[in-house]
Amino acid sequence: MDNDWMPYANEPEPPQGQLIPFITSPPQLCEEVIKLLGVTEKDKIIDVGCGDGRIVISAVELTHCKGVGIDINQDLIDGCIKEMNEKKLNTYLHFQVDDFSRPDFDFYQCDCVCFYFVPRIIKMMKPKVLEYLRADHSRRCVSIRFPIKNIIPTKVNEAMKLYYYDWQSKEGKYGTNEDDCLLPAF
Repeated sequence: MDNDWMPYANEPEPPQGQLIPFITSPPQLCEEVIKLLGVTEKDKIIDVGCGDGRIVISAVELTHCKGVGIDINQDLIDGCIKEMNEKKLNTYLHFQVDDFSRPDFDFYQCDCVCFYFVPRIIKMMKPKVLEYLRADHSRRCVSIRFPIKNIIPTKVNEAMKLYYYDWQSKEGKYGTNEDDCLLPAF
């Protein structure tokens, strides 16, 4: 995987009606997210901003866990539902149009959270994510590509740029000012 690959780097804003552009995750990245989160059949995983749903679909196929995918784009959710039905995974998966920025968003009570967001969106989510992780010691989270600034990850997969957080993740200097400059760039 080429870590310098940065689609949308020169785009001033994401597409209308979206907070960030949709980027597909390669299968190897999906597998590494699932592995780093330690997803088991007893878990429930949510991909916040799931796009085409491939991370939660992969998690269900690999571990037989439960999965939730949310996105604000109805067309993407429709595609996820079609894929879920074709693979006969509808007893394990749930896809829904939802907006994680709403004040009462609760991560659907999932054990495992993952997202692939740009720094400005991660900054907006940071308090909600930390509160959620600290409320239950079994909860864990992976941020793809960008860390949660000034929170030290419990684990890091540098090769894939995956940052793992749980209730033990502490505040401290982590991330760079360069991250703040990237708007919709991945």
